[in-house]
Amino acid sequence: MRREWLSLPSRTVNRTRLAAVGIGSLAMLMQLGQIGNGMRSVAYGRVAATAIVTLVVLIVVVHRRQRTSWWTVPLVPVLAAVGAAGLKDPLAGTSLAMATLIVCSLYDTNRRWFARMAAALVAVPAAVLISPDVAAQATTWHSPTVLGILPQILLMGVLTRAFYLGLLRQEHAATRDAVLTRAGHELLAATEGTEIRRIGERTAAQLVRIHPGVALAIVARDEQGLFVAFAEGAPEGLAGQRLTGPAESSALIPGYQNWYVDPLGGEPETAPVLMVVGGRRRVPAEVRDAFRSLSYQVILAEEAHQARAELEYRAHHDHLTGLPTRAKFLRAADAAIEAGGPVALLNIDLDGFKRVNDEHGHAAGDELLVAVAGRIAAAAGRDGVAARFGGDEFALLLTGSTGVDQARRLCAELGEPVALTAATVRVGASIGVAFAEPGITVADLLRRADQAMYAAKAGGKNRVIRYGVTETVAA
Repeated sequence: MRREWLSLPSRTVNRTRLAAVGIGSLAMLMQLGQIGNGMRSVAYGRVAATAIVTLVVLIVVVHRRQRTSWWTVPLVPVLAAVGAAGLKDPLAGTSLAMATLIVCSLYDTNRRWFARMAAALVAVPAAVLISPDVAAQATTWHSPTVLGILPQILLMGVLTRAFYLGLLRQEHAATRDAVLTRAGHELLAATEGTEIRRIGERTAAQLVRIHPGVALAIVARDEQGLFVAFAEGAPEGLAGQRLTGPAESSALIPGYQNWYVDPLGGEPETAPVLMVVGGRRRVPAEVRDAFRSLSYQVILAEEAHQARAELEYRAHHDHLTGLPTRAKFLRAADAAIEAGGPVALLNIDLDGFKRVNDEHGHAAGDELLVAVAGRIAAAAGRDGVAARFGGDEFALLLTGSTGVDQARRLCAELGEPVALTAATVRVGASIGVAFAEPGITVADLLRRADQAMYAAKAGGKNRVIRYGVTETVAA
């Protein structure tokens, strides 16, 4: 805890605030040596010193709270005037007004700063007005000497505020860039659509926290029209709300008068997604650009994810039938064997496929393969895996003890007529069945199923052979 108190703040704005509080406090405390107006009582000198110390305590409290309050606006000039009136030269109390103005300008809202500026301009003349002696001269509160100080106070307050706002914008920009950069790295590494959306929503929440009073809504389009798909910085319940059109998005949140609708490269009336940014005040262009950049990052990440998923699918699925390829099938078989339990592998080779190709053409052959693949996939159900190894050779992975019975039914179904565009044809299937045993590998299981399938071919085709046992099914 002590180390945290002694360590310097990490943010540039907070370091600047800390330096201003330290230097401002020192400048005010040095005025304690000037206490002792000859026309004032000792008691008033103590009151003046107390006012100066109170000012120091006040700005330290403001720094600890990282914000000011409205009650400090009238209190600070009163304390500055009382403290300055107790100095040997009340004009030296200008440092009290300037120091508090500079420090509080680094924490004030715009309205509070304007009010504080006006109060600071009153503090010095008020100190002179209530002081009975000003450096042994008859200086009045409206003398050129006093009034000449006011522009200096005004200039210092304006420059401090401008410096602070510029520093704040620069820090916000750096924070936004860091947030968007981190989101970009995370989105590039994301492998799931839900993860991409989660990163986008979390980043949007961070951007909203950087800019209070700003809200973001993502409006999507479906068959029924527009709806709010996501909202941040808005009341709960806004997500899911239906909209009649893009114009309605300008009244999503009460009190937010400034809305900007961005179709993200599309037309507002037809774009699938609209980015809507709103604010209690005008939303700076750089803030809108940050939300737009995040939206594009999410869109590109989702498109990249879909492209990867499509490439992954094409790499592991047959382009004609959509069934898994040999490599994907064998991985599934290996996992099933590792899991234990009954596992049956069916090697399926069509009988009469070449005749259909020769008589009706390759297009009819492809059409037949698609129809056969559908019947095999239906036989696989939810727990099985169907695959095409190439040509007219297929495979089916089944779990449970009913592998031979399912093979019989599948053999009969594959022998049913198939209505093609060119003609209605009929083919058969030679099916070899092999069951997993303790210590057997996927390669062993596949080899046994191959041997059983070739035995079915040699035995007259259109039949089922279990490895080591012959079982015939009529064509």
